[in-house]
Amino acid sequence: MTRFGIIGGGLMGHGIAVALAQAGHRVVVYDADPATLASLDERIVRALERCDMLPGDAGLVTARITAAKTLSDMVVRVDAVIEAVPERLDVKHQVLEALEAKIPAVMPVWSNTSVLSLTEVAEGMRHPQRLVGVHWWNPPYLIPLVEVAPGAETDHRFVREACDVLNGMGKTTVRLHRDVPGFIGNRLQFALVREALHLLEQEVCDPVTIDTVMRASLGLRWSAVGPMENADFIGLDLTRNILDSLAPHLSAAVTFPALDEPLNAGQRGRASGGGLLTWPPGRGEEVAQRLESGIRRNLVGP
Repeated sequence: MTRFGIIGGGLMGHGIAVALAQAGHRVVVYDADPATLASLDERIVRALERCDMLPGDAGLVTARITAAKTLSDMVVRVDAVIEAVPERLDVKHQVLEALEAKIPAVMPVWSNTSVLSLTEVAEGMRHPQRLVGVHWWNPPYLIPLVEVAPGAETDHRFVREACDVLNGMGKTTVRLHRDVPGFIGNRLQFALVREALHLLEQEVCDPVTIDTVMRASLGLRWSAVGPMENADFIGLDLTRNILDSLAPHLSAAVTFPALDEPLNAGQRGRASGGGLLTWPPGRGEEVAQRLESGIRRNLVGP
């Protein structure tokens, strides 16, 4: 596979296109929204600037990415297709149905779903054996990890092929044994988010304090030593004793008042100017730059 089609040119779609093109692959991006396609080149250039790529090298990368105005125009130019549309089953089912009507049965299809069950995403497909969950992390051109998972009917040949391509790009590839909603990373991430919301609801602290604790302690440690290695490092007996004491107090909530209250007031976070925190003009761009700078620092290492 050297020619990839991407359905969905938004946040993840354009980032995946950049990651593939940086590795030498040719990419054709299709999006049903003309405005998204119209801004594709500009967003790709900005992404490459954030990668500190020299203009000459950036030009080689951008030349490998083209836009397609129709799905039919895209599929005739590619060897594999990546679905990167919104995380709604109905949308993914519609897109995959339209795609399968235009491609041969042997063409690999990757889904970038981050939370949905791949088995459910594959429901209704004519050839579900070719669908592989390939979850890239944002921004895909910076974060090395890609999670790869089969659905219940996936032929593992397609899983192996996906891993081979990603490994050849220099990505850190992890392969799940079976389909599970959220893969690994998002299950870990949102278990932490749930506990953070629980602390807010119990009036233990405010949102800024939670972020300070994460950035000044756990965030520094976890980039070097993961939770399983740390459990062994401190001793499984100590780990068990801590859990015996702490686990009964941890959240098992399935409702989230700390989110519902601002949402009911029309506060969605950055996009609305307020949420758990306040978002004055310019803060969103500052956070995006700080995020990518922090990722690059961690990738360089000590």
